[in-house]
This record gives sequence, C-alpha cells and structure tokens, in this order.
Amino acid sequence: MRLLSVQVRDFRCVDDSDEFKIADVTCLVGKNESGKTALLKSLHKLKPDADTKEAFVPDRDYPKRKWRPDTKIPEDPPAIATKWELKPEEIEEIELKFGKGVITGKTFSLKKGYDNVRRFSIDMDESVIVKGLVGGAGLSTDERKLVNKCKTVNTLKSVLSDQPPRSSSQEALLQKLAKEFPKGGSMAVIEAVEAMVPTFLYFDDYLTLPGEVSISAIVKRKDENSLTDKDEVFLALLSLAGTTVEAVRDAGTFENFNAALRAVSNKVTDMIFRYWSQNKHLDVQIRADHARPNDPAPLNAGWICRTRIENKRHRADTSFDERSRGFVWFFSFLIWFYQLKKVYGDNLIILLDEPGLSLHARAQHDLLRYIEEQLRPHYQVVYTTHSPFMINPDDLLSARTVEDVVEIDPKTKQEALKGTKVGEEVLSVDPDTISPLQRALDYEITQTLFIGWHTLLVEGESDILYIRWFSRQCPDPILVPIRKYSFAA
Repeated sequence: MRLLSVQVRDFRCVDDSDEFKIADVTCLVGKNESGKTALLKSLHKLKPDADTKEAFVPDRDYPKRKWRPDTKIPEDPPAIATKWELKPEEIEEIELKFGKGVITGKTFSLKKGYDNVRRFSIDMDESVIVKGLVGGAGLSTDERKLVNKCKTVNTLKSVLSDQPPRSSSQEALLQKLAKEFPKGGSMAVIEAVEAMVPTFLYFDDYLTLPGEVSISAIVKRKDENSLTDKDEVFLALLSLAGTTVEAVRDAGTFENFNAALRAVSNKVTDMIFRYWSQNKHLDVQIRADHARPNDPAPLNAGWICRTRIENKRHRADTSFDERSRGFVWFFSFLIWFYQLKKVYGDNLIILLDEPGLSLHARAQHDLLRYIEEQLRPHYQVVYTTHSPFMINPDDLLSARTVEDVVEIDPKTKQEALKGTKVGEEVLSVDPDTISPLQRALDYEITQTLFIGWHTLLVEGESDILYIRWFSRQCPDPILVPIRKYSFAA
C-alpha cells in the first residue's frame, strides 16, 4: 500500500505539523532544531521494526510545556495521523477472504497516540461478510429467514446464540464465527489490513558497524537482552554470511567458517563499490580469529571478529574503525538495509535521518543515485538533509520545508510559538529553510552553463517570450530548448 499523507501533533517540538503529502521519495529540508528528526521519529513509532523499543512515552515525547505528571494525555488528537491507499491486488486479497465489495473505498486512515494503540478508519460493508457466511452455511429456508436481517457478524452471533436448540448447520456456523471472527467482522478486516501496513525502518548516523567485536561479549549482551545499535548492525553482517554469533563462538574448524566470511566479504565489496565512486581500489575483508592476550578488554578473550579494508593500490589494510566516517556510514547502511529487507521483506518504508552527512559531495550524489535506482522503485523513502547535493533538482516538488514557526505580534512584540510546521510549497518565507533548495538549483544551473554551447540567463518569463519571437523572425530559426527556473530568494 502507499502512504499518502502525515500529520504529527503534540510530539516533542511539534504542536501540529499540519497535514503534508508523502511522495515516492520525500525530502525534509529545514534548519537545525526545526523538528525534522522529530517528524521521522514519530513516523517510525507508527509501526516500527521493534515495537518494544519505539513506543510513545509521555514523559519523554509529549511537549514539556504541556505535560503534567498527574494529568492523563488525551487520546484525541493522536500523536500521528496518516492516510493510506490500498493497491488493487491488496483489495482483491481482502475480498477473496471476506467477500467482494467488503471494502467500499481504496483509502483509509491510521492513527496512533500515547496509548500506543493503532486505530484504523476504513470504509467497509460488513453485511457482505454476513451474506457470505450465511450463504455457505447450508441453512434451511426458515433458518435463513431468521438471520436475513443481520448486518454484522456480532448480530449474527447473537441471533444464533439465542436460538436453542440449534441445528447442526447453525451450530457449525456459530463455531466458525467464534473461531474466525472473535472480535467481529469489522475487526477481522482491520486486522487483515493492519498486516499489510509496511514496517518503518529508521537509520541515523549512530547505527554504524564496529570494526572489532568480541563474540563472547555480544553473546552475553544478547542473552541479557541489552544489545546496542552497533551490535544490531554487526548481527546483520553475520546474517549476510549465513551465520550467528553463537555459531562463531562454537566454531569447531576454521576453514569452513573462513570461507563463509570470505563469501560475505566479496558480496559486501560488490554491493558497496557499485555505488561508492570515491575509491575503487578497496576490498572488504571480514575475519574471525582468537583474541590476543595483550589487546584491551573485552578484545583479549575468546573469538574476535574484525572488519578490515584493504587498499589494493597502496597494498595496505586498515581497521574499519579507522576509515573515513562517510565510508563507515555508507558501508553500515547497506549492511543494515539488506538484513532488514531479508527479515521484513519488501513491505517497508525507509526513514533516513541526515543520510550521508559526512560524505563528500560526489559521494552524496552516489547515495542519492542509490536511493533513486535501488530504493525508489520498490519503497517509499523519507529522509532529512541540509545538503544541496542530497536534493534531486529534477524532483523539487517532492521536497517539504520544515520550520519552527514563531509569530510576533506587531503591536505587543510578543512571541507566539506555533511549533514545527511542514510545508509543501518549496518557496518558504524563511530564506534559511530553503537555502539547500536554492543551492541545489544554483548547482544545476551552473552545470548547464559549463557544458552548454550557448547559454543565456534572463530575468523573467516575459524575456523568454521575446527571445522566442526573435528566434522565429530569423531566416533560419534556431529552436533552442529553454529550461525554465522560477525560484524566489
């Protein structure tokens, strides 16, 4: 299904973001502390990959100036409200299970508040379910007349329960209702739709792979259910190798295990250097060996897994931790994403908080190309950025401005805090907010200036009309394609 729009309210610095649309790839642009991360965090909490970790917590997430420990947070408005559109094949799947016409609209809303309960609003006709159940129950004519006026599954249950003694057909139908529709027909449809809602995956600068890992230490944290974010990325790396930390710890021979690590090393190298254009002479090597007693704890006991990067040009290798932050981030992101894709399938929405912040401009272009070529065809992506190189100039309309709005009364000069607001108009009133968008257009225009044979910049659209007219008056008119930009400073 497709996420159409989002509205966040009463979450951290966001009083009311206003409803904003979500595109295939949506870029949130705004100054520091404007609320971009808060928007991603609230969206992640709608259906995260780990429900126990990402619940709405009142004393942490509810706006501090509103929160009172002795006052219950109201359920309405919810912290996040979203609108979705079902795909035709999803509607068909639901109708195969509950009857044709049970879903009367292809869009629905999904909300979640501080009670951490997902609430759906779906247009449906529950009588379709009742008709299908009654029609396939083998009831007699008199028995059918008894339940003909039932419009809901719960009403049908009630009528059948109040008619002792029941025939075998009635008893079988009643047992089927109790087994397949314990919460009623509407809830059964909602649960079917809920299972189709994509899982939200959130990735930020802190989810990076450690270069050296003590296997015994990570096994202990796993047993204690205290794994860190870095542990999760490392486990994702082992999963690509088709193994686990327990298998590494209990490995009886070296060669078979080393072959598996070499295979995943080759796979990761191919994945990364398809989109990493900064240095093509690198090779990823993942090794596992026994600890050295003089290394610092906990790397001085048991098995140690090390990720190293070999520079084939300089014939030298270094620890993964010593590589540039940009390379470490890019490497870790690919590992994390491929593992979670393996766990959750293709039904995902990807949230990236400041992706590639430490990447060179060209590497940011590589990351944007990866998003466009590998993610966009299969997933919706929402990401935040400050960088003009992470903005697609050919898709500016998918950008959303994020501002922490403060209105000043012209008479009293008093400030009125409106909180984080999200706008779909790229022409924001705040020049600092749209600065990355302007720089992205500046760069695109200058690229055209450098590579174009004849380039002419004009002030306004009326000038374009004059140029077109003069071109037509020439003996041999030159039809020059004109690329028009209109952007306010």
